[in-house]
Amino acid sequence: MLVIDKYAYENKLARNNAWLKITFFLLGLVGAFQPLIWLKFLTMLVVSSLTIYVTGVSVHRYLKWFYPILPFLILSIIGIIVTASSKQSVMYWSFPIGSVYFGISKVTLHQGLVLGVQALTAIVCTYFLALTTPFQQLMKVLLQIHLPKIFVEQTMLIYRFIFIFLDECMRIYHAQQLRLGYSGFKNSLESISILLKMLFMQVMIKYEKMQDSLEMKLFDGDFNLD
Repeated sequence: MLVIDKYAYENKLARNNAWLKITFFLLGLVGAFQPLIWLKFLTMLVVSSLTIYVTGVSVHRYLKWFYPILPFLILSIIGIIVTASSKQSVMYWSFPIGSVYFGISKVTLHQGLVLGVQALTAIVCTYFLALTTPFQQLMKVLLQIHLPKIFVEQTMLIYRFIFIFLDECMRIYHAQQLRLGYSGFKNSLESISILLKMLFMQVMIKYEKMQDSLEMKLFDGDFNLD
């Protein structure tokens, strides 16, 4: 069981109605995408504080979960605010290359920062839902709103294989670290290639084992999710 999944099953709201948590999550998204910037920050503060209180996770660990996301978010913001123009007056800061100025646009700087806060607030709300709602509750909600059964089954399988993938990835990575597999650039490249190869093989092996297990239980193509 992954850490995030563990919190989802052991938090103070784990047994509460999933609809209440989903409603709170949707209200958070409304707070994230409405135009008032102060309300975005307030939503972020309230939802993150509630998540930390309900799950009992430390602030340090909670913030660490944002580390993998922040580089993508920052690169996205940079991609928005950095632009090119033939007029230097539309830039806060720029440098010329030929007849074109590259720099930070006065128009897109505000848009980029607002989009960044908006995305971060939505991520905080998503973490709330992921950390407080067990997957079985989400499955029941998907069935209650009458989504196609094939869609729900696919969601369940994707969820299952994401955990298999992450579990195998961490296991192989730790084993490589113990053997100093990531000491130096050359070793790191070689270890990453081995990790990817092993991941593919292990996932396929797990898939075949799951198929054998289902056949032993006389699986007829229906997961009986009701």
